[in-house]
Amino acid sequence: MRVTDEQHGISAPSRPRAVAEVLGIVAAAMGALWIAGSIPQWRQWEQATLGGPWLVQILAFMVIPLLAVRLLGLRAGRLGVTFGDLARPIEAALTALAVLGPASGLAFWLLAILRWSSFDWPGGLVLAAVYACCLPLTGMVIRKVRPGTADSLRPAHVGIAVAVLLAAAIVSAVTSPAVPLISSVLLALLVVGPGEELLFRGIVQTRADHVFGRPWRLFGADLGWGWILASVLFGAAHYLSPSAPGHGGWALWTVAAGLVFGYIRAKGGSFVASGLVHGMLLAVAAVFA
Repeated sequence: MRVTDEQHGISAPSRPRAVAEVLGIVAAAMGALWIAGSIPQWRQWEQATLGGPWLVQILAFMVIPLLAVRLLGLRAGRLGVTFGDLARPIEAALTALAVLGPASGLAFWLLAILRWSSFDWPGGLVLAAVYACCLPLTGMVIRKVRPGTADSLRPAHVGIAVAVLLAAAIVSAVTSPAVPLISSVLLALLVVGPGEELLFRGIVQTRADHVFGRPWRLFGADLGWGWILASVLFGAAHYLSPSAPGHGGWALWTVAAGLVFGYIRAKGGSFVASGLVHGMLLAVAAVFA
């Protein structure tokens, strides 16, 4: 049976098929990370040449998801992967950062004082509580932001994004021997944060919304089971991450953070809103780490 998403004006597959699609895309992305992680020579080459895992991260969180969307006959723009109408996503992101920036900074500062790790359960519980509190606070400050309405991914915009990533990778390669911090910041800001948001809040959350709908209204945002599914998969991906697998505390607080990012994505109208917030938080963390 096929259903129709009224907001997007497109037909959607059955719910089991849509869930299978997003699970397959996430599995492919995680598989790429694990394969790359199992090749020490590749990791060493990327670190020595580019200053970090630029190619692997771009492949896992950008190339594979967008290629899968293309093969499935979907439109990336209608999955929230669009750079059109940037004013509203940027407004939502910068306003949300007024809450999330100080809250995240204080939370990680507290963990440092207590000598708790963000990977383990005590630290994970603290961070999960902080992000749970940030959700209504963020909702209150951006509740009046109207989501962007762009629903296409223009070739020109893709070209600009590729050029920015290429330039950043070159800067990273040139500066990493003397100033490795530059590579860490650029990688977090332009690849890891936006890439994870493209996959989880763009493709997973929006694709699930097409079939499950968005029956809930929270601080001016229309949300549904796609919001929950994307957040749970986001936490699961961290639990299964080849860089530090099996950390339940990490998985717990990333689920909570995913709920906040998913709300910001819904309010901003595209993955750009949550991608900017996610990237900025990771970039600041890279500086202080």
